[in-house]
Amino acid sequence: MKDSKQQRGEEGFGDKQKAFGSPNAISKKNKKDYSSGKTKEGNDDRDVLIKAGPLKYKLPGKKQRVIIGSIVLGLNVLFVLAVLLYFYNPSFQEFIYTVGRS
Repeated sequence: MKDSKQQRGEEGFGDKQKAFGSPNAISKKNKKDYSSGKTKEGNDDRDVLIKAGPLKYKLPGKKQRVIIGSIVLGLNVLFVLAVLLYFYNPSFQEFIYTVGRS
């Protein structure tokens, strides 16, 4: 009995796909280019954060975010090491004190 219902299209997804159209019927204009994360229509105005006259500040790309993040993390590690060295090494503490006086 279940086989006869599927053949008639009463059960399953057969009729729904025909009612909404095939997946190939989606217009090419609205498809996304997943490699860049943008639609093919070009949304450059959406990426602009600040516009001051002829200058535009856009969102940073993936490479820029990785580079900036690496720089920030590296400087934080150097700062923590310098603080630890300051508290545990008297000669470094004296050096910092001398540099701060001049």
